[in-house]
Amino acid sequence: MPTGLVGALLLPAHERLRGRETLRHLAGLRRLEGDPRALRRLHADKLAALLRHCARHVPFYRAHLRGAEPSLEAFPVLEREAVREHGRALLAEGFRGSVLPSSTGGSTGRPLQLWTDKAKEARHNAQKLRFRQWFGVRPGDRQVDFWGSPIELGKASWVRTLKDRYLLNQALLSAHDLTEARIDAYARALGRFRPRLVYGYPTVIYRVARHAAAHPERLGGWRPQAVFCTAEMLYPQLREGIARGLDCPVANEYGARDGGLIAHECPEGRLHVASEHVHVEVAEPDEEGVGDLLITNLDGYAMPLVRYRVGDRGRLGREACPCGASLPVLERLEGRRNDFLLGADRRRVHGSAANYVLRERPEVIQYRLVQRADLSLDLQVVATGDWGEPQERAVAAGLRRVLGGELPVRIERVAAIPPSPSGKYRWVESEASAP
Repeated sequence: MPTGLVGALLLPAHERLRGRETLRHLAGLRRLEGDPRALRRLHADKLAALLRHCARHVPFYRAHLRGAEPSLEAFPVLEREAVREHGRALLAEGFRGSVLPSSTGGSTGRPLQLWTDKAKEARHNAQKLRFRQWFGVRPGDRQVDFWGSPIELGKASWVRTLKDRYLLNQALLSAHDLTEARIDAYARALGRFRPRLVYGYPTVIYRVARHAAAHPERLGGWRPQAVFCTAEMLYPQLREGIARGLDCPVANEYGARDGGLIAHECPEGRLHVASEHVHVEVAEPDEEGVGDLLITNLDGYAMPLVRYRVGDRGRLGREACPCGASLPVLERLEGRRNDFLLGADRRRVHGSAANYVLRERPEVIQYRLVQRADLSLDLQVVATGDWGEPQERAVAAGLRRVLGGELPVRIERVAAIPPSPSGKYRWVESEASAP
């Protein structure tokens, strides 16, 4: 469909039929972007209103507060296991509106059952559209999603597929079973469909972009306006490979199904917190100001998650961004706790340290590094034909160097590395725990 027709008529009609006021929320977000005072006032008002709602209508929080003033500090830090154990008690009593089942993708091996509502979904979608407009991507532009979650793929009936593609200009491609033939087919499909936006897992988009760089005729001269990566860590070599293969800006979207859309990168390369939608705290910061991120979704009234520990670590910034947006900046974003390795002296080492070792090897296409409880390392590598014993020795030496000791390193060359059940790829994972 023509972009103008989708943006002006079909997308608004689709959202109204779904009971979502997405486009109205989008207009409100754009009005607030240049008014920091109004933005801070809205954020404070929404946070206070949500906390009052929780104290009155949510059994889990009411039991914890016991009549205390519903200040943020009075609420407990909400752990994933508490949501798993007390999920029904987190549902708001007497909620007016449709309560919709949802769940996490299960990248940790244990999906988490959640509930959402249409107002929260509409505001979430409006945030996505707002950030995309920063890069010149308009509502109704053609879009291809590389996705692997069985949640979305399971909904992909032929009726929905036809509706999304031929009425809303959105196509969904599976991130599973990435054979060379399928990657080649995806590159050809991009050249035919010519989307303005490519969205999804960076590991998958990287492989398609790498193939496109080697076979540029597959794209037929097409390049997207932007690529937005989500759900996995966007390591530097992935960003560089995607930008080189698809010849366009690459930006990071940070969100979680349980936490909402938390932050998005601007054209200046800074992650901006979607502060109309979420409140972000940094718990127990270390000497560099990095701590566990606690997320409060300000729009989740059906099942409020207050001070929810999403599992990632980061640091908020204080300086304004050159892009001019008044949204706060998430200055540093690190992975989950088990994305950290332990050095020989049991100090914590961020997984990116291992990534810097592996990215220096041009033979490496993909890898998966697992640190066992005894601190030894198991490394699986997908590599080109130039990979051999000298390269293995160099990588093992590099890993020992960044971890500060003679730790055992076992390297296995494999033909492919399967994703997790959610379709995501974990580059670094640790079974070791700090004392």
